[in-house]
Amino acid sequence: MQKYRVECNYGSRYFENAAKAFAFFKRKVARNLDVEIWLVIYRYSISAKRFTATQELLDYSSTNMPKC
Repeated sequence: MQKYRVECNYGSRYFENAAKAFAFFKRKVARNLDVEIWLVIYRYSISAKRFTATQELLDYSSTNMPKC
């Protein structure tokens, strides 16, 4: 199972639809907020009887980026 997580200023919102997740992400960017969007993949191992999860950062926007 895969979901998209959008994290913004101490809160997260999960989406199953990529288009809706990216639309929400872009709205937060437009409001000049710190925001990240992650792809989260959950897997269940029947033999081990446990869940595992992997995360991949897809994009981010920050108002506090250091100057190079």
